[in-house]
Amino acid sequence: METDACTPINWAIDDLVQLLSQVDMGSILENFGRRTRTEDPVVHFYETFLGAYNAKLRKSRGVYYTRSPVVSFMMRSVDAILKDRFQLPLGLADNTKDPVTQKPRVQILDPATGTGTFLYEVVKQIYRNLEEMGMAHQWDSYVRDNLLHRLFGFELLMAPYSVAHLKLGWQLQELGYRFTNKQRLGIYLTNTLDEAMKKSEVLFGQYVAAEANEASEIKRDTPVMVVLGNPPYSGHSANESEWIAGLVQDYYYVDGKPLGEKNPKWLQDDYVKFIRFGQWRIEGTGCGLLAFVTNHGYLDNPTFRGMRQSLNKTFDEIYLLDLHGNSKKKEVSPNGYPDKNVFDIQQGVAVVIMVKYP
Repeated sequence: METDACTPINWAIDDLVQLLSQVDMGSILENFGRRTRTEDPVVHFYETFLGAYNAKLRKSRGVYYTRSPVVSFMMRSVDAILKDRFQLPLGLADNTKDPVTQKPRVQILDPATGTGTFLYEVVKQIYRNLEEMGMAHQWDSYVRDNLLHRLFGFELLMAPYSVAHLKLGWQLQELGYRFTNKQRLGIYLTNTLDEAMKKSEVLFGQYVAAEANEASEIKRDTPVMVVLGNPPYSGHSANESEWIAGLVQDYYYVDGKPLGEKNPKWLQDDYVKFIRFGQWRIEGTGCGLLAFVTNHGYLDNPTFRGMRQSLNKTFDEIYLLDLHGNSKKKEVSPNGYPDKNVFDIQQGVAVVIMVKYP
């Protein structure tokens, strides 16, 4: 594609970014909450609006809002592991630097950010940690000096990307932070499963070019220690990047020999690709945690035995919580009632936290 072909849309994207930066998110959320009486208006945005506006897009991209109890449990677990196993007293709030790279050890990435649900909970947990240490009064300087440069998110779709910026910006402000004109959140409009581009390969407008360059640098070079989130589930993946396909090829072998499966297509599911991305990123850092809630098919399906072996080789500890909810298996709970899913899907889900030590 030549640069001129992008020109008609450049001005629209640049104007949209400038417009969103002026939105009063506090008033929007306050008024919305009074009308709907819901704790989180993003539930309405994702589950109701997106389903009605473009149900096919929602299904193809596998986007489903993650319930707060699930996210809270995962963030508290990650925080506890950082404190207990990595000797980081402030957990997710810790900003100690690596003695070699001189960069913060606890750099956090949600590679499928959506509307920012997980990063929102990360910020809540960080604020709680500071409160417990009697440091909450330092919030403004802490966010400026110790948080914004180590909290990252990648999102492919413009609508949730925009909401994530508004939601997190409002949250930080409500807790006492004041943004300056040149500051921004580390949430980028990009496809996590595409290979990181070089600056010379970027052929977009001013804001989009900056997004692509910064996202590529984080994806390729930043020593991310914590990868977390709810990646999309889509058996018929629209992400056909040769780069991620090459990484996933590791899952097609067991003990160096091909799986021999007649139909290994489920290894191409988006959630599998995101797990492989997280594994690759933690391997590059040398240590860290991968915490996802995903389709639970990989736990026992024979097709995924190469994937299970690969993860066992990479990580020192793997914690799994199978939430079940698979309507296809017609499972029932211990009390005999139908085993309901935490998402509005037929496939069961599981929480996994994988730990790699230095």
